[in-house]
Amino acid sequence: MKRFMGIVAVLAAAFAIWHFKLRPEPVYVSDGSDPGWVISHKTAGAEYPENTLLGFRESLKMDVDAIEIDVHVVKEGAVVLHHDPVLSSYNCFEDGDETKLIVAQMTVAELAALTCYNSKVKKPYQIDTLDALLTDYVASGTDKTLLLEVKVWDELIENNPLHVGLDIGQMHYEDRHVAERVYAVLRQYPSVKNVQFNTFSRSLLLELKAQMAAEEGFGFGLLYKGHYAPVWMAPLAFVMRKKCYDSCWAPDYAEVRQWLRDNEISTFIPNFPQIDNVLFGRGFQKHIVEQKDGLTIYPWTLNKAKDWSTYQAMNFDGILTDKPQDFLTWVE
Repeated sequence: MKRFMGIVAVLAAAFAIWHFKLRPEPVYVSDGSDPGWVISHKTAGAEYPENTLLGFRESLKMDVDAIEIDVHVVKEGAVVLHHDPVLSSYNCFEDGDETKLIVAQMTVAELAALTCYNSKVKKPYQIDTLDALLTDYVASGTDKTLLLEVKVWDELIENNPLHVGLDIGQMHYEDRHVAERVYAVLRQYPSVKNVQFNTFSRSLLLELKAQMAAEEGFGFGLLYKGHYAPVWMAPLAFVMRKKCYDSCWAPDYAEVRQWLRDNEISTFIPNFPQIDNVLFGRGFQKHIVEQKDGLTIYPWTLNKAKDWSTYQAMNFDGILTDKPQDFLTWVE
């Protein structure tokens, strides 16, 4: 009996190794359909250092419809390109370096003096300004849409474990000030018309909308992941072997659809893994897809062939990807 159980254990271990480690990935092939809007997320942030002039210039050369950039308001009212509100070994400094700098509390000169390192693409990068990017944009003569994700406080910042021990209140300014400063930069480039503001913050989105001049006609999109619910989502995250910060979010698609309708926000940018999740997929279908009513929907962020294949089958209006060139190649 012991020998039999030993054989069973060995076979089970062999199956587990094959299933989780050695089993070949299925081949996901494009169905050749129109991919909709192709959006270079974070200036092709998995092909070039994210949110940089290099990534932006390379994205301008690609057959993409739009380029997404993250922006922060910093000291002296300037607007810089960066995703995270804190510079650390996660996104700038060497492994083991315990330095943590809050982007909003730095000046452009202080940020420009840094040479950061992007570990995703293994290249150094500089932190540039929105002003420099718009200068390049105008010079290029392009009509690609710019999606500006404006960063202020939101639940993702508040609950990020990388921010433990830091004063979250120092990571952003009030909505009115942020909107004023972003518009101040944009209005220096009156020829730049194809702009859409995106943010997780509903209050900031409404402030940006309120401050827009009638003749500007910019667009507005809500990024969405729901509410942080670690108490009842943690067991699922554990089973899925994912960090709670990444997976312990609960969307309420009925509530958010009504909010979009009430505030006349015409673009919705949901989190793709939640849409493709048995817990939330039906709610998304019922309250968003079946009540689309002119709503533009493009999910974030899809970087693998498996996700691209699922995306094509779901018939969205566009795709946010850190690998736009790889995606375009895959589609072809």
